[in-house]
Amino acid sequence: MEETHAEKDTAPEQVAHFASPGIFEVGRSPNEIVPAADGPEPIEGRLRKAPLRVPDNYEECSGFTLFGRRIRTLLYSTDVAAIRNSNADAIFAVYPFTAQPAITQALLTVAEAPLFVGVGGGTTTGRRAAELAAVSEMQGAAGVVLNSPATPEMVAQVASTVDIPVIATITRFDNEAAEKIQSGARVINVAAGRRTPEVIAELRAAFPALPIIATGGRDDATAAATIAAGANALIWAPPSVVELQRNMMVRYREKAEAAAEAAGEERPVATVVPDITDMPVADVPNGVVESVPPEVEAAEQIGDEDFVSPYRGRLPRLPFFGRRAK
Repeated sequence: MEETHAEKDTAPEQVAHFASPGIFEVGRSPNEIVPAADGPEPIEGRLRKAPLRVPDNYEECSGFTLFGRRIRTLLYSTDVAAIRNSNADAIFAVYPFTAQPAITQALLTVAEAPLFVGVGGGTTTGRRAAELAAVSEMQGAAGVVLNSPATPEMVAQVASTVDIPVIATITRFDNEAAEKIQSGARVINVAAGRRTPEVIAELRAAFPALPIIATGGRDDATAAATIAAGANALIWAPPSVVELQRNMMVRYREKAEAAAEAAGEERPVATVVPDITDMPVADVPNGVVESVPPEVEAAEQIGDEDFVSPYRGRLPRLPFFGRRAK
């Protein structure tokens, strides 16, 4: 019996002694406290990591809960490479073109976080926007975003069509903004420029429990002011892929030149200017790519009227098969 107790007492030390070193540290004494202030070690791959990391102070947001998931940061991008390599809690996929389900499907293919997709509000309104929202929900979007020109009636129409939350964008807090919330907007996106903290403070005073999101601005001070005003989550616009690739190529050239200099090689006469990007940039002539003209936005909106098929009454009547003629 004594030998048995002795074996039990030395078992932990034997395990610690014979344990092979690996990813996690082993070999500590049984009574030593293992430091774990920040929890377990973060898991990253050898090659795959998240190089696009949102600013650290964005994590100070209180966040809001969507389908059991806490969201504090949103990545403002439609670039599939950026979406795939970001650590943001959600994706804010809004673009200045007509909403298309094919674009939403492509983004959902690579997104590993909830995706909020734009479905209209400016040029696209009415039933078409509601149908786009329904298709986005069926594809797997976590929420739909309406632009600031969307009326409270349009918010109500989209909110009654889908079960996912409707995010309404506002540029100021007025009666129309309050009506959008009462019409079914579950989240408000404040896009008021420099007045964003002021508008958030007014909105928070009127609706204490309303989830509010906004852009974090250009620096930490702006983000801190937006959080202090009452924003629950911040939207971060990452640097472009062209800019990231340019910085990477500059580092590669500097490393190659340093290695060549250390090896005693002569410096070439012609060197590449570091400020020029290594990515091809198309020279688009004027007039080829245009935004929506103001007269188009002021004209009749797409989707306000019911759709009528141009082939109504023109299709031939097909015989009912299986019935014998008398």
